[in-house]
Amino acid sequence: MITVLTSQVRNSLAASVLGSGTLSIYPKYIQWGTGSGAANGSDETLFNPVQDRVTASASQVTTTTSGDTILISGTITSTGTQSITNVGVFTTQSSTALGSLATQLNPGVTTVSVTGYSNFPSTFPFDVQALGEVMTVVTGNGTNSWTVIRATNGSPISTSVIPAGTRLVGGNNTANGSMFLKTSFGNGIALNAGDALQFKISLQFI
Repeated sequence: MITVLTSQVRNSLAASVLGSGTLSIYPKYIQWGTGSGAANGSDETLFNPVQDRVTASASQVTTTTSGDTILISGTITSTGTQSITNVGVFTTQSSTALGSLATQLNPGVTTVSVTGYSNFPSTFPFDVQALGEVMTVVTGNGTNSWTVIRATNGSPISTSVIPAGTRLVGGNNTANGSMFLKTSFGNGIALNAGDALQFKISLQFI
């Protein structure tokens, strides 16, 4: 199991120590996904998010020193047969924009053909994530052909072809909000309809 503190949150927490910061929205919504990949600090969203986000509870608890840990707890019930591979904690309940690559995306290419483009913002720039790579859409919004900046937010650039049909998931500049934490599982958790999982995620500052 891998849990990471995302880049934008690390930045905001550091700024808060200095008396400023941007993390003013309470991170209390959880969602899971079924896509493959390992959680990375540059991730802005889940790998293939599914189902609606649900409200979680968050409390300040003690692990080593008084109040040094945030405990986030929430339960999601599966709506069908699926294998869960990752879960994230978000600052907003609204689900993010989803689309897919209409054609494969080769290494170094900055033109992306999209299906479901109408789900995304009508103004740019905005971020999308395909597998583990975050891209910033800079032109072409409102159409099925985008110009993008590859490997933004410090994400790893894909050195192999990203296949047609790969999910494009809206990042921080869409209704996605900010992803506060993300956990990925080495092996998927197989679920049937009606199965429920309670997630308890602890973030300790040390």
